Amino acid sequence: MSFLILYFTLLLTYCNCLQIQNLGGKWSLKEASGKYVDLEATVPGGIYTDLMNNGIIGDVFFGFNDNTTKWVPRLNWTYYTNFTVDEELLKSENINLVFDGLDTFANVYVNNENVGETQNMFVQYIFDIKKRLKIGENKIEVRFLSPIEVAENLDTEQKKSYNIPLNCPPDEYNGECHVNMIRKMQASFSWDWGPSFPSVGIWKDVYIEAYHVSTIRYVAVDTTENNNSWVLNIDTYFAGNAHQEVEGDVLYELRLTTVNITRRIPVAQTINEYNEIVLSSIVEFSKDYAVPWWPNGYGAQDLYDLIVTFTPKSATEVSTKTVRVGFRTIELVQDTISSGLTFYFKVNGVPIFMKGSNEIPIDILPEKGQNKTIIKRLLTDAYDAHMNMLRVWGGGVYESDYFYDLADELGILIWQDFMFACSLYPVNENYLSTVVDEVRHQVKRLRSHASIAIFSGNNENEGVLRDNWYGTQNNFEQYKSDYVKLYIDTIRTEFLRLTHDRGLFVSSSPSNGKETEEEGYVAEQPSSTFYGDVHYYNYVFDSFDSNIYPVPRFASEYGYQSLPSFESLLSVTDNASDIDINSDFMNHRQHHPSGNGQMQMLIDYQFTLPATNSSNYSKAFIYYSQILHALSIKIETEHYRRYRGILNDKGQGNTMGALYWQLNDVWIAPTWSGIDYNGKWKMLQYYANEFFSPIIITGHMNIERTLEIYVVSDLLSPVFNVTATIETYKWDSLEAVFSEDVTIDLEAGKSHLIDSFNIDDYLSDKGCGSLSDAKNNCVIYFSLHKKGFDIAPDNFILPNKVKDSNVKQPNVQIETVKEISSEEYIYEIGITTNEIALFVWLDAGKIRGKFSENGFILVSANRTLYFYSEQSTTEEELQGALTITNLLDPQYFVE
Repeated sequence: MSFLILYFTLLLTYCNCLQIQNLGGKWSLKEASGKYVDLEATVPGGIYTDLMNNGIIGDVFFGFNDNTTKWVPRLNWTYYTNFTVDEELLKSENINLVFDGLDTFANVYVNNENVGETQNMFVQYIFDIKKRLKIGENKIEVRFLSPIEVAENLDTEQKKSYNIPLNCPPDEYNGECHVNMIRKMQASFSWDWGPSFPSVGIWKDVYIEAYHVSTIRYVAVDTTENNNSWVLNIDTYFAGNAHQEVEGDVLYELRLTTVNITRRIPVAQTINEYNEIVLSSIVEFSKDYAVPWWPNGYGAQDLYDLIVTFTPKSATEVSTKTVRVGFRTIELVQDTISSGLTFYFKVNGVPIFMKGSNEIPIDILPEKGQNKTIIKRLLTDAYDAHMNMLRVWGGGVYESDYFYDLADELGILIWQDFMFACSLYPVNENYLSTVVDEVRHQVKRLRSHASIAIFSGNNENEGVLRDNWYGTQNNFEQYKSDYVKLYIDTIRTEFLRLTHDRGLFVSSSPSNGKETEEEGYVAEQPSSTFYGDVHYYNYVFDSFDSNIYPVPRFASEYGYQSLPSFESLLSVTDNASDIDINSDFMNHRQHHPSGNGQMQMLIDYQFTLPATNSSNYSKAFIYYSQILHALSIKIETEHYRRYRGILNDKGQGNTMGALYWQLNDVWIAPTWSGIDYNGKWKMLQYYANEFFSPIIITGHMNIERTLEIYVVSDLLSPVFNVTATIETYKWDSLEAVFSEDVTIDLEAGKSHLIDSFNIDDYLSDKGCGSLSDAKNNCVIYFSLHKKGFDIAPDNFILPNKVKDSNVKQPNVQIETVKEISSEEYIYEIGITTNEIALFVWLDAGKIRGKFSENGFILVSANRTLYFYSEQSTTEEELQGALTITNLLDPQYFVE
């Protein structure tokens, strides 16, 4: 053979790039004892979905099926399939079987040989299978163990040393025990807003990868600045082992708007002490070449492709990965002030008030949480409501790549918890080892996203320990030592190493931030209003009274419950009588202890429900619960926004974040969400569109009944000559009895007190009646405009409880429905009223879509709004489906 022929023979042998053979699609499924065999399965997928598709179980989200399917996770299930390997693939020096997600405990077999085992849902597993393969047909089996049984066994073993709570959830959860023993979605064993579905399965992609020398595993980047330059810090991680050196070169190509920047860097790396082969590089260039990335509402979200190509020295094969880069800086500012520390985020040097919500898993069945349509709908709904931050809560999952990609595109910053919540956790060697694997995989996977703002070690576990949730004080020092070992010595240490000390990290949420560190990571008061972030829930006091709420530096959780719509509840039962607030079905769906009673008590503070024996009671309760939900969170959110840049006489304030609980749902039930599991907006989501607006006008009535009127601006520039109109209406008239204008200049990023007065004196002076009765006869209505254009949503203040006020029963009607765009399914709706109408609510029945506004107060005889249908419909169909109601709708009070 000539030299030339030999050269091309070698080239053909080694020039192939990384080969990927996707193993997803149709698999088979069986139960270990043989009760179920040769069932059809889909990968990626999960056991509940597959059993539903095989007709073994019904829809798990329907009726009481979460209870009737409790046997499913108590069995051991095996997924298996055959696949074909050709001679070309077997020529590769390295052949791995890769699982991006296995839930959770499994032994993996290839051609009846065990190639590895798994114990963590949040880790990518890579198994060397080259020596197990043969040309032609091969077989994979993934033999899952019952997560309930494994968790119980681990807990039994742990108790030989000492108990680690939480052992079991409250009875109302209808859940399973000892989820804190395992690295699995904590909410999969139940929560107070969700069912128990401890799924098993191959919930993410599975594939074979084949290469000769190495391949790029991760490209992790972050951006910093150096005077007038952007600095791109790049860590490129390679596949390899202790017996080899990865040698060749790496080409970085950064594709900017007007120029492409390339850097070629030689690599000759061996495995480090952390079992990684990594090349750290820097690309620096003028800021003129890239537009900064900004959060939603502050600027553009330009993203640029960074293409990383590795060419080994000993072969012509290449490995390529592309990441999208958003150039921005982010800081967590914790400066010392006279009353503690600040706690706020700066993006590109600009202080940003974080507005948003808490995201629970996209779905309780993890494979369904990868649904791009649902992810896009939820994040777009958040974007449209002016949200600039979502907190990915620590009892769920690290979400899909698509979730974070879309957050990058929409400018929604992510507060990312590590997946530990409301419990204490073990710290044995095996547990900590798998946690390290989890941290390494997830930080490398997520670090590059411009949307990732901060990581938190856990959800509420500092409070669990310090506030003695589970009776841990008798062994406090042991539990504190465990806490520090897990979140600080293990997670924080790994996180800071991987991010080169540039990543933002807090040990818990809530925590006191730097103050918590000073106090040894378990502060005396983890939710101090003088430091860090707070979680606040109160179901006892009147939720319409803004004086009950704390004045924190940052509110990262707060909320109230409501019921989903009657239509949504009917989608999970075929018996309309089930939708009775006291039915077995409704009690089964209510997982929060005393939840219905708390809702009723809070409603009763303000409103009068119909008689409990009324046939309309439950429909009224649903509607009133949504009013209570929306208005309470509105009042609390506006309270936090009012304290932007303001300290009270106790030194509390300078509040710079409001993330309410919660954005989404995992089933149809009473929960805290603004969007139910069917995607239907509750009243809260419509209110969020307004209370998160860049500019708001809002009123606060203090305990002396002084009404303080504020205008809050999140804009980066001042707005001059703005007119605030304050109108007073009697309940029996659509004509204002008094109106006054206040002209103001709005400073950028400020809360402005524009007026204050005793509300009873004011109303009495303006024609609302005697000093003692005026508060019952009138409502105050605010608007904000400039040159005739509204620049903030209208708002209102209720001078007294509605049930004690002389509110009249209006006649609210839908007068017209007119198609505006047949292509986009947009309809104009005209409504009328003869009296002031409270919390006017429109519903389109089974026609999916959203209204331009909903749940509003109507102080004029006519109102025009719009319906954006998600499906093809007609004027006649929409008019037939539309219903309209208000607080005093007679249907709720008449048999």
